[in-house]
Amino acid sequence: MRILLSAFLLIGLCAISAARDDKPTVADQIKKLQKESEEESQAIFKEYQAAKTAPEKDAILAKARKLNAKLADQMLTLATENKKDPAAVDAALHALRMGVGATSTKAAELLAAHFVDSPKLTEAIPTFGNAGEGGEKLLTKIAEKSTDKKAKGTALYYLASGKLDAVEMPRMGEALTGERASAAYRDAESRLKKVAKEYGDVELPPRGDQKKTIAKAVEGDLFFINNLTVGKVLPDEVLQDLSGKNVKISDYRGKVVVLDIWATWCGPCRAMIPHERELVKKLKDSPFALISLSADAKKETLEQFLVKEPMPWVHWWNGSARGGAIAAYRVQFYPTIFVLDEKGVIRYKHVRGEAMDKAVETLLREIDDVKKSS
Repeated sequence: MRILLSAFLLIGLCAISAARDDKPTVADQIKKLQKESEEESQAIFKEYQAAKTAPEKDAILAKARKLNAKLADQMLTLATENKKDPAAVDAALHALRMGVGATSTKAAELLAAHFVDSPKLTEAIPTFGNAGEGGEKLLTKIAEKSTDKKAKGTALYYLASGKLDAVEMPRMGEALTGERASAAYRDAESRLKKVAKEYGDVELPPRGDQKKTIAKAVEGDLFFINNLTVGKVLPDEVLQDLSGKNVKISDYRGKVVVLDIWATWCGPCRAMIPHERELVKKLKDSPFALISLSADAKKETLEQFLVKEPMPWVHWWNGSARGGAIAAYRVQFYPTIFVLDEKGVIRYKHVRGEAMDKAVETLLREIDDVKKSS
């Protein structure tokens, strides 16, 4: 009887163990949620392609945003209910990056409370700039609470460089100008120098195939502040026109210049072409030059595009999709626009459409006023 009971007990324990083993792990649940979301996304994308009108497309985009919000909420719930599971940090990071408003904020709070020294969290820090207010709050918490030098230094660096990004690429409202912009640049510069002094030897999480220390990254940021912001003379970078001749921006001193850094694969860039064509036509007798610098991987791609799409102004090629002037000018999105006065000073950045027209007209009037007064 005892042997029989022992056998049943053993069978029961095996059954319990099997039941436990069959329970999906947090990592499994993350994969399942991602797969389901991907399938729904593909269906929504097909709907979008089939849509005929702008209202239909807007409605489908709204559905896509709801799907992302739903997945973020599911990830947050998964992380909250399984804090002790090693993969909970992954679920919380998904919620932080995909969520908006309360979801992103709650994910940030969860990560700060339970995973502040997690290596996974440290490696993900470079992505927090895209996580809105929640990402910035999490960086602040890591900088305050972490006992790990790499985590603390990395958080402080991205908080400082985020101040620089906020001036250059504001998320809401208009870009800062005048003294407000100057004060913001000084604040960012001060923060960057401080973090370089205290954590300069810390190696930042790699982005792509690039590895650098905080000191090296700050060096690039300070170059940007001192050379590529409004009020600075845009540095020369030797480039090539389509004939292979070496060219540089200082060749155009005496003219108002719009430097449009773009690529043929960039939709917003192509959308600007009709407006740029009209601007060039209107200013054909003025001291004005529009220069398009292509980031296409192959020059032939650009040349073939220009055969089909007339763009009657100056064209340069970067030499590749990376490096060169694209890297030197710290291009982070396309199109990137610099508007220079006749002395080569950057007077406006990231202006398009009517804003670009007004910027050019203002600088042309300045040239006229100088001629009249001389």
